[in-house]
Amino acid sequence: MPGAVHHFDPSRLQVTSKFIDPEYAPKAVVLPAISRLMRPLPGRLWHDKACNQWIERRFSARRIQFAHTLARTIDYPLLTKEMILFDENRMYLDTSIRLEYSADDYLPEVTKQCAEAITASAGAPVDERFSNDTLLISYNEGGGTWGHHLLQNIPRMLLFLDAFPSGKIAVPIWQAEGAPGYEEALAFYNIAPSYAETLTLYNIPKERIAPVDAGTVYRFKQVILLDYLFNFEIGTPHPKVLPLLRTPRRPAARGGKKAAFIKRRIESRRAIGNEGAVDGVMERHGIDVYGADELPLRAQIELWQSYDLVIATLGSDLTNMVYARRGTRVLVLAPHWFGDGFFFELSVAAGVQWHELRCGHMTWRDEEEERFSSFAIDVRLLDFILTSLLQLNL
Repeated sequence: MPGAVHHFDPSRLQVTSKFIDPEYAPKAVVLPAISRLMRPLPGRLWHDKACNQWIERRFSARRIQFAHTLARTIDYPLLTKEMILFDENRMYLDTSIRLEYSADDYLPEVTKQCAEAITASAGAPVDERFSNDTLLISYNEGGGTWGHHLLQNIPRMLLFLDAFPSGKIAVPIWQAEGAPGYEEALAFYNIAPSYAETLTLYNIPKERIAPVDAGTVYRFKQVILLDYLFNFEIGTPHPKVLPLLRTPRRPAARGGKKAAFIKRRIESRRAIGNEGAVDGVMERHGIDVYGADELPLRAQIELWQSYDLVIATLGSDLTNMVYARRGTRVLVLAPHWFGDGFFFELSVAAGVQWHELRCGHMTWRDEEEERFSSFAIDVRLLDFILTSLLQLNL
């Protein structure tokens, strides 16, 4: 229950994190450094005639180094906005996924946003329910997308539960319980209820979860800031991630279903502008069509385990490659102005064969973030590509 307010001057807080001072907090090695030889399966890229930008994917083998995975200990901190950690002297920025990707670019912005949130909370009551607990802060700015949640947050949760048997995980209340704000959050972030389903899927006990609300300040006995199991420079998951995420899956299916097309949700950005024509091509080839929002998480997992070829738009739906059988082929439909490498690197780690159709015709422009703009697909080229890929099943 809420206790006494916390009185201090937020403007005097020092900013600290591993990005500023690698030695700022007591730390322990949870996973030792490791290197892994990554061997992509050879795939193919197509660019339609409307493309004015060409992209390359690196299909050659390469060795990737993963540093020690460290757990840092912060004693008697406060938490606000589900993820911003501070005490009366410092604010800690290690939960920021944007800093993981590019600390120099985002440090001033993230520092300013965290300082403003802490200032706004300075007179708020403090919830003491978890003041005797050790917690993992699992949330981050990237938590609103399925890829960051499944590939980066869930592995840290599972590693933490094993390394700290009495610890708890701080999880946004809308994600953990479907509490008020849940539906609004889903609509805002354009995500499916799969977030909460992962807690059940990976057998995370309810007693190990500490639901936290964005509008409440919490006091903890201790917080563990655990490194992400991810090489952010390359954009690839740690070798430990795939075995962790594949734990609950059923024995690998033998396949037999030739191809499936996973359509974007109706309200999605980066939509296919000529979807009807694309649906017609899929129908002519006998390809099964699914809407991601129609399937619960376990059904999505079964889909990726059952098909030899999966077709999807470049984006979060591809995260479920982690559940695919090795050797599964994926055809990615992408606008030429969006070249995200996150999912390509995931395909390499998962042993999935990557094929990609790059499309240059924009049908709707997102003025704020062009990567979300809608695009059209050259259906003649798509028909040729599908014919080529499906012949490989014969």
